[in-house]
Amino acid sequence: MKHGKLLAVTAKKMVAMFCAASMVCGTMYISDNAGAAKKPKLSSTKIKTTVGSSKTIAVKNSAKKAKVTWKSNKTKIVRITKKKSGKKAYAKIKALKKGTATVTAVYKLGKKKYNLKCKVTVNETNVKPEVSPTPIISPTPAVQTTPAPTAVVESPNPTLTPPPESTEAPYSWVTTWGTAEENFNASPDRMPQPLDDTTVRQIIRVTTSGEEFKLRLSNQYGKSDVTVHSLHVAKQVEADKSTIDVSTDTVVTVNGKEEFVIPAGKVIETDGVKFSVKALDNVAVSAYFGDAPGTTAEMTGHRGARATTYQVSGNNVSTETFASPTKTLAWYFLADASVMSPEGSKAVVCFGDSITDGYGTDADYLGKKPDSYTRWGDYFAKRLQENEGTQNISVINEGIGSNSMMGSYPTDAGKDRFARDLLEHDGVGYCIVLFGVNDLNKLQNTSMYDKLKPEYEKMVALAHENGIKIYAAPILPFGTSDYYSEGSEQVRTMLNDWMRSEESGFDGIIDFESALADPADPKCILEKYTHSDGLHPYDGYDVMAEAIDLNLFK
Repeated sequence: MKHGKLLAVTAKKMVAMFCAASMVCGTMYISDNAGAAKKPKLSSTKIKTTVGSSKTIAVKNSAKKAKVTWKSNKTKIVRITKKKSGKKAYAKIKALKKGTATVTAVYKLGKKKYNLKCKVTVNETNVKPEVSPTPIISPTPAVQTTPAPTAVVESPNPTLTPPPESTEAPYSWVTTWGTAEENFNASPDRMPQPLDDTTVRQIIRVTTSGEEFKLRLSNQYGKSDVTVHSLHVAKQVEADKSTIDVSTDTVVTVNGKEEFVIPAGKVIETDGVKFSVKALDNVAVSAYFGDAPGTTAEMTGHRGARATTYQVSGNNVSTETFASPTKTLAWYFLADASVMSPEGSKAVVCFGDSITDGYGTDADYLGKKPDSYTRWGDYFAKRLQENEGTQNISVINEGIGSNSMMGSYPTDAGKDRFARDLLEHDGVGYCIVLFGVNDLNKLQNTSMYDKLKPEYEKMVALAHENGIKIYAAPILPFGTSDYYSEGSEQVRTMLNDWMRSEESGFDGIIDFESALADPADPKCILEKYTHSDGLHPYDGYDVMAEAIDLNLFK
């Protein structure tokens, strides 16, 4: 009996030990899983350096599919010279002058978003460390000796020696073309339909040069996925024809695959490809579609392309010229295009409504046609390229016709889309805001001033938080248009006066107003520019571009 009791006790102890071990193992397993979900953080949150020095800031625990956007809030003190997203996200920074700046990494993975910040303090280069004076030793003849073995002592806090800086100028992605995505129902007069088993060739005009190229594709307003069997880019031969230079035809992939999906409600980026473009080249983007939204579904695009889009049946992504294509004047699923650009390259976001979108540049009743590239942004891009000191500056057109600051017609209100249109591009350094006239339609009092002014202030604050210079273009006069009322003119004048004041916080003024106004009646645009419209400067877009001081972008 005693022996039996002893066995029972021993068995109980073994069971207890096994359970304890299981709990320990279980605890270890849970701990390992928790470690896999570590939050991203910067390798350094404080850096002290000297003028002219370069440093690297990495994101620890970054995921492969993470999108990391790097910004310096004071680009005159600290400039980001190279950056990378994804699993090995990092930014290489260069200290330009004495002061303090903050480098921010906006980390996005799915619905999660983190703002990771590093404070960078830059001191003068002539600050020398305190060291003992080195004695002067007379040179002696070299004597060959056998070196004694050196003892290796491991430092308790080893410092990794960074690799030597490349002697080549650093390059990074900078957006060279972009448009403002809209939410609108597909229809034959806006976008080609149906998309399934058809090839659609869309034309974009890049504004800077580069040897590597990538696209950002948007299905953010779509309710269903879009399948792309094949996506190619090539140089367009003639501005109003579907013909491409087949020697430049290049496959564009996503995660290394030619066939991919643009998920409903999402924006994706393609892989970068070797594709050489020169500033003001027209690039044909040809997509062969599989499953796509139907003819009445909500889609993502842009109505005001003012460039011809061509559609034919079947897979024709590499076909030189389309035979009898369906034609429309809209872009869809295209958000922007970027090129790998040298240090100092930056993009200008032109944020606006129909005047920035180029309303009237394809007006047949005035003898104008699509594919003319005569928006004020087009003329501006041309001027930047003609000036040697600004050839590294690209132009992104974020204008949407009929859009207003406060209203959601025909898509998101200006106040709601500004952050997207400013920040979701590569290398933005400047912004021009010509916006608000659609909020001034037949006003009967000045209450709209108190609604609009805070929204402009938010724009200024957001730009400055991200190290972007923001310029105000005072609202153009519209005295001969249907929009006009005394209340409207009062609010326009109040807003323009505020924009020009130091209180506004804008970094400068782009004075389109003075360039277009009738000297005899400043509340009106000169008739030779606007004709009977009174609101849009059909023949004044080039005058607007000429009014821009290019020194603001050097």
